[in-house]
Amino acid sequence: MMSKSIETLKEQRQTIETQAEELQIKTAEHRFTIELDDRKTIKTIIEHLDKGFTWQTKNAAVIVTLHDNLKKQYREIESESEETVTISLRGHELNGLYQALLNVEGTGVENARRFIKMLTNVGEAVTNAMKELGELNQEITKIHQELSELDQQIQQAENAEEVEPELEVVSDEAEK
Repeated sequence: MMSKSIETLKEQRQTIETQAEELQIKTAEHRFTIELDDRKTIKTIIEHLDKGFTWQTKNAAVIVTLHDNLKKQYREIESESEETVTISLRGHELNGLYQALLNVEGTGVENARRFIKMLTNVGEAVTNAMKELGELNQEITKIHQELSELDQQIQQAENAEEVEPELEVVSDEAEK
C-alpha cells in the first residue's frame, strides 16, 4: 500500500505548482537596484551599450530595452541630484547589463580608461544584484525539482494501481 494516495500527491503538486508560478512572477517583476557614484555613470553605460557592445540576434531585444530604460532613468534624475544615484532594473535587463559588461570591444586608450572607471563603479553593484537574482532562480529551480519528484511519485503510484490485480475470494467446496 502506498504511503500517500494519488489524490494527496496531486493536491501537493498543485500547491507547489502555484508557489512556483507566484515566485516566477515575483522574480520577473522584481526590480534590482544598483547604486552608482553619479548620474554621469548612467550616461557612460548608455554610451557603452550604444558604441562598445557587439549585439547578436539572441540579445538585441534585451539590450535595446536596457538602453531605453537607462535613458529614461537618466532623464528622470535631475542633473544636480545627489552625489550617488540609484537605477532600477528587472532581472532580464540586469542580466543583459551583466553580459554587456563582460563582452566589450573598444578602441583607444581613453575609451578603455572610461570603461575601466565605469566598470569599477558599476561592477560590484551589478555582481551583488546578480547574486540576488541567482538566489531567486535557485529557489525556482528547487521548486521545479520538487515538482519533478512529485510527478515521478504520482506516475509510480498510478502504475502500481494499474498493476495490482483484483483478488477473487474462492471458496473451496472440498474443504467443507
